[in-house]
Amino acid sequence: MHKKSQPAYKKTEKWWLGLVILFYVLYNLPGVPRYGDAQGAIIHGALTIIPLWIIVYVGMIVLHRQRKLKVRQDAVSSTEKISNQKEGV
Repeated sequence: MHKKSQPAYKKTEKWWLGLVILFYVLYNLPGVPRYGDAQGAIIHGALTIIPLWIIVYVGMIVLHRQRKLKVRQDAVSSTEKISNQKEGV
């Protein structure tokens, strides 16, 4: 049987979700770093929090480029909405 190939955004979503979960679990390991160990906390943060932030934001940017939201034709611009909501106009 011929297997259907997935769209690129589905692969990207799976990798992104997997990496986010991995670094979230690594960040929340109990007892790591040892309580009161300042140097260990800095190293732990540098190896888990910073990559987690990078993965989350870069992943959102990449996915947004792959799957842009459609602009509805019946959508009203925000300036028109604001001007219609003003009283006395």
